[in-house]
Amino acid sequence: MKRFLSSGLVWVVFATIVGVASSGAPLAAGEETKVEPAKAKALFVDTHKCNMCHGVPAAEIEAKTKSEKMKGPELGGKIEVEFAKIAAYLRKEADLDGESHSKGFKGTDEELQAIIDWLGSLEAQE
Repeated sequence: MKRFLSSGLVWVVFATIVGVASSGAPLAAGEETKVEPAKAKALFVDTHKCNMCHGVPAAEIEAKTKSEKMKGPELGGKIEVEFAKIAAYLRKEADLDGESHSKGFKGTDEELQAIIDWLGSLEAQE
């Protein structure tokens, strides 16, 4: 299932992504970083606190915000968007489908790629 980032739709994120690792070498579609799922989950929850706004049902992570206005879409599954576009969107450098991300991602490309790969490895939940 593929969904897009736009108002009214849940964005199901991140698996077969064509991206750029911090080395500058493009990742092939479906190629993943070598980060363990537990470390990637810790990056999502503990380091970058993405779960403040986003839940990941497949990993039993609930969004911590109680405000529906502040809650972001639930994540997990795949989207076919290049890493560079997702990175620019999450870092608040560019809009994606006319929308901007509410908070800028401050981590490295490796951390972001690890989170993307981990989320993409999860089954999308309806």
